[in-house]
Amino acid sequence: MRKLLLTLVVATLAAVLAVPAPARAAVKVIEDGAEPALPAQMDIVRVRIDNRADRVVLRLTFRDLTETRKAQTKVFIGTDPATDDGFIAYTGHRPGTAPVTQLWQPTDQEFGGTPVECSGIRAKWRFDVDRVRIVVPQACLASPADRYRFKAVAGFYKRKGDWTAFRTVKRG
Repeated sequence: MRKLLLTLVVATLAAVLAVPAPARAAVKVIEDGAEPALPAQMDIVRVRIDNRADRVVLRLTFRDLTETRKAQTKVFIGTDPATDDGFIAYTGHRPGTAPVTQLWQPTDQEFGGTPVECSGIRAKWRFDVDRVRIVVPQACLASPADRYRFKAVAGFYKRKGDWTAFRTVKRG
């Protein structure tokens, strides 16, 4: 009986160890820190990038998001490591209206762009925790690259805000 139980335990353990672990997305963080010279609404403190196989999840933390003030943020997603090709995930907040969230094709080096069709892009503004969460489906990015480059900016129209450093993140 003992030998049978031991054989069963060893066989079960071998079967569990033989199953591959699920693929995990690469998660990287851009620590930008507070910059007191910037308006608090535009000051990006941290960007968490979760580059999953099916979507990119961006969590931007600001110094002080205020629901009664206008704000916008953009994240460049470089989908071709050999060039500057990519997209801009844009979301903007105006008091009293729903946020606007779009995927843009860049038109210049200053994060200008024109909207492109992207079913499933969405954003959530969390003023209670000074955070904006943007989700971009990988299908919208249509890239075979295994790594993307990311850079975030914040501001509102002609008012320049914060610019983070670039960060390369492996795809999950």
